[in-house]
Formats: sequence, structure tokens, C-alpha cells
Amino acid sequence: MDLRMHYLLPLKSVSARTRDSIPSHRAIGREFSEWILFREYWDGKTGLDSLSIRMGVPREEVSCFLWECFGERFLTIRKRLRIEDAKELLLKRPDLTQSQISRTIGFSDKSDFRRAFKDETGYSPNLWRESGGSRWRCCIRKIRESDRSRCHGLRRSS
Repeated sequence: MDLRMHYLLPLKSVSARTRDSIPSHRAIGREFSEWILFREYWDGKTGLDSLSIRMGVPREEVSCFLWECFGERFLTIRKRLRIEDAKELLLKRPDLTQSQISRTIGFSDKSDFRRAFKDETGYSPNLWRESGGSRWRCCIRKIRESDRSRCHGLRRSS
């Protein structure tokens, strides 16, 4: 399942469940769905504060709502969505550099992007692109690289 759908489906059910009980939850669900669908998470300036102002709901309520729906904080959700899009861009747009991709998806710094990408996937963006997005190929390359570095280390000490 696409990661964006992973976040959109619970919002749809929450919206239907809370239609009459908590109007602010309906507003949060609607605005958050639009934030995901229109990829507003790429905008580095669109944070939880600006989103809550737009919704007309206190920041803490939005944060609690997201935690109840997904068990994740806003920053984690935003990072996961950005990295998912970066994985796609790395494969579909080989003409873009990592710096261009990191700026496109909302990271202010290439090193922040690389760190976030590796935290989320376990692999560097370069390794992801070179392996064609295959986790299996990434694992094999990592094993080969670690074996190579171990062999080089043994040669040096001999």
C-alpha cells in the first residue's frame, strides 16, 4: 500500500465516526488529508503550527489527534512522507541530484536528507538509486562492501 494511502485511510474512517461528536476532528482530518494529497509536506515552512492555524484548532489538539490516529508525531509523519517521495524521485528522475531532490521535498540541507533517508530506509540515497530501489540488492551491496572493507583491513594488518 502506498504510504500516503496508509495515512489517508484512517482519516476517512475517523471523519465518518466523529461526524457529529467532535467537529474539530473532522476539520483536522479534512485539512490533514489535503496536506497529504497536495504534498504540502514538501514545503519546509508548513509545520504543525501553520497547519493548526489553518485548521483553527490548537496545536496540541492536532498533535493528539495524529497520535491517536497513527501512533506517530507530526514530524515523523512528515519525514516518512518526504522520504517515500524521495525514494520515488531517486528512481524516476536520475537527472536530479541528491541536493535537488532534498530541496524539492523540503529538506534545507543535503546532509539532513541523507541522514533522514538512511534512518528511514537503512540505506544511503546513492545505494538506493544504484540498486534500483530493491531492498534485496541494497542488502547484497552492503554485505559485499562490508566484506571488501574487512578484506582490505586484513591485508593492511598483514
